[in-house]
Amino acid sequence: FSALTAASYGGLFTFLASSSFVFIKVLGLSKTHYGLVMFSMSFCYLTGTFICRRLLPRFGVRKSVAIAACLSLAGGTLMGVLAWAGVQNVWSIMLPHYFFMLGHGVHQPCGQSGSVGPFPKSAGAASAMNGFLMMVVAFGMGGWLGTHMDGTVRPLTNGVWFWSVLIAATAWTVVRKYGEPEHAAPAKP
Repeated sequence: FSALTAASYGGLFTFLASSSFVFIKVLGLSKTHYGLVMFSMSFCYLTGTFICRRLLPRFGVRKSVAIAACLSLAGGTLMGVLAWAGVQNVWSIMLPHYFFMLGHGVHQPCGQSGSVGPFPKSAGAASAMNGFLMMVVAFGMGGWLGTHMDGTVRPLTNGVWFWSVLIAATAWTVVRKYGEPEHAAPAKP
């Protein structure tokens, strides 16, 4: 689950770190309009958390995360393919990223609880380790973006695409195999 949260956070961080440059400098959005773009992304994340709440009782953790991985992968792939096809406008990034953020709204709560749940006696340490791994991913991605921002949308779109592939791979393999509570370590009295 830590791999899932780290990959999902990597996609979010990629967007947060590069989107102001892309939307304002490359695509020519005003700062006010960029603020509205960010608001809409946050709204999609919140919507994703409500979707998560509906998916979990119906499908369980593994299937919910797998469904959300479809959203993340679809959004990241569409964003990447459009950029490589030469489509560079606000909507070619925003609409695919809405799908990514809906998935993020499922991946983060499931991943956070899945990372901590197996360690009831060490929940603080488990949460800290999960947060540390997410920050390591952000640090690495920030370094990569710092050397690859080239005045196009591609560092943003390629980065989100990369993370969406990792999210799907994690959700459909590791979480699928080990993602149910019966794989959690039992609490010791």
